[in-house]
Amino acid sequence: MKQFLLIITIILTACSTKIDQRVFGIWKTNSNYYKATYKIEKNKKKIIGKLLYYNDGTTVLHETGTDKDIFIKDLKYRNQSYVDAVSGATKTTIQNYKIKVKHNDTLEVTKYIRNKPLIETWTRKQ
Repeated sequence: MKQFLLIITIILTACSTKIDQRVFGIWKTNSNYYKATYKIEKNKKKIIGKLLYYNDGTTVLHETGTDKDIFIKDLKYRNQSYVDAVSGATKTTIQNYKIKVKHNDTLEVTKYIRNKPLIETWTRKQ
C-alpha cells in the first residue's frame, strides 16, 4: 500500500509541474559588451536555445540552420526557473544557464563563467 501511495504521489507531482510557456520566443540581450539574438523553442521533447545572431565587436556569428546553432541543449523547468544542466557551449555537466521569466517580455538569465554568476536581462524581440 505504501508503494502505491508513493507512486501516485510521484505521478501527481510530475504532472502538476507547469512549464512557463512565456520563455518561448526570440530574445535579444541588453548587454554593454555584445549584441545577440536567441530563440528558445521546443524541439521534440526538449527545450533548446538557438543562436540567431552574435556580435561582440570582434566575432560575428549568424544562424546556420544546423545543430551548431544550439547553445542550450536541454532546459529543465525547476523551482519556477529553467536550468540547463548540459550546455552545448562546454563539455561539462555543471549548470551553465538559469533562466527566470520576470515578465511576459523579460527574462533574467544567469550564466556561470568559471563558477561565477553573470546576470543578464533578455527582452522579447518584437
